Amino acid sequence: MIILEILTSLGIDSTFFYQFLIFFVAFASMNFIVFKPYLAAHDERVRRTVGGQAEAKDLLDQAKDTEAIYKEEAKKLNAEIREVFAKVNGKAKTEVEAILNEAKADADSQITAGRQALSQSVDEARKAMETHIPEISEKIQNKFMGQ
Repeated sequence: MIILEILTSLGIDSTFFYQFLIFFVAFASMNFIVFKPYLAAHDERVRRTVGGQAEAKDLLDQAKDTEAIYKEEAKKLNAEIREVFAKVNGKAKTEVEAILNEAKADADSQITAGRQALSQSVDEARKAMETHIPEISEKIQNKFMGQ
């Protein structure tokens, strides 16, 4: 009874228990209707945000790794291309030299053949002229002699 006197002196009467019961029912219903869905939505939002950031970081790390792999592959491919180019360029230079040497030899043989043909033509022309020398000499002599 002392407790009841203390409660009464504090201004707590029998309506306190009804008010407490109404508060508990209101709190329990608000907990199911408002608080739990709100907290669940909040937790989901935080999970998606933090998870999205972690996923974005993972994707960035994967992109960096892929870029490094790409650069390595590009270096290897460039080295292979340079090697193939050097081989083909060397082969082309060898072929060009062979073609030029062949053309030079052909030109030299044509020049030699041309010189020989020219020499023969000159010799033939001299021989033909030599056959006419006595005749021409006689005509010149007759001219000088007045005949």
